Amino acid sequence: MLTFCTLILQVNFFVMPISAGFWSYKKIKGKPAGRFARMTIMSLIMIMLSYTGIVLNETPERRQEIINNLQELGE
Repeated sequence: MLTFCTLILQVNFFVMPISAGFWSYKKIKGKPAGRFARMTIMSLIMIMLSYTGIVLNETPERRQEIINNLQELGE
């Protein structure tokens, strides 16, 4: 479940800025941008839900492993 939530988070971090850019472009040109607005809002909701899933499914051992990896990276 953790890998699924991570995958959803990564996909939506890719989709959200693209749809927000198209949404802004359409609004600047004065055209309706309903599809891009819905896509941006749904991406934001999915980012929040998947981040919640990552936090809930993460174990203390995995969290400690990530902290150790970051410390090794910093040395």
